[in-house]
Amino acid sequence: MKKGVYSPFVKGFHPAQRKQCYIHPMSTKKTKFDKTKLWIFDADDTLWESGLYFRRAEEDFTALMHSLGFDPEEIRSEIHIRDIERLSVTGYGARPYMATLKLILEERTERITPYMIASLDYIANSLLHHPLVLLPGVLDSLSRLFSAGKRMFVYTMGEEDHQIDKFYRSGISEYFEHCTVVALKTKETMIELLATAGVNPAEACMIGNSPRSDINPAIGCGVNAVYLQRPHTWLAEQTEFAEPGLVTTVAGLPDILPLAGVI
Repeated sequence: MKKGVYSPFVKGFHPAQRKQCYIHPMSTKKTKFDKTKLWIFDADDTLWESGLYFRRAEEDFTALMHSLGFDPEEIRSEIHIRDIERLSVTGYGARPYMATLKLILEERTERITPYMIASLDYIANSLLHHPLVLLPGVLDSLSRLFSAGKRMFVYTMGEEDHQIDKFYRSGISEYFEHCTVVALKTKETMIELLATAGVNPAEACMIGNSPRSDINPAIGCGVNAVYLQRPHTWLAEQTEFAEPGLVTTVAGLPDILPLAGVI
């Protein structure tokens, strides 16, 4: 487990920000989240934009292949198939994704030219060093949860150095006690995370945008789950909920506040 950062410093609200705070009607109704001691957040496409940049890389690569005489939709289909096939071997990450693109290029062309290499380098640089853009409502929501004394972890998957770099560039690291990076999210890695935190499954809540990686492994070991709806969720992450009745669906991170009792 990788320990992140923790700070007792609590950010105050600028007067202009107070008007933007999420307001929810007061409620005394008991919910399954009342006993939650640990709020676990996915990172990519839950706290900040990620899939957007992979889609841009895909568009750039299909355009490159089109310039070489290949059908863009055929290349796009091959990318998706290869990407899913490699997950069990390489796990998630920008570099394995770029390796997939390079392999497709090598297999379809007789000779790699300087033009092709330069194009791949540009795509890779854009994917690895894209701006860190928080999703709407994230900064305010995390600040309010932290101010309310909520214990929070980031639990993400991919290449450790890349994910940790994004975590610190995000400007929200101070709100989290840990940032844990795994190759793949499973019931076993969730159980290990809970052991590190010293909480029981019923005392934790997982928040994420991926049914396959965030939601199902969590409810599979008794952790409450909140599904954050996002457009354009990657095909490999789309699946049915194992137990739909155990999942709470929200449209944005501010919707977490009333679940956590932060009014």
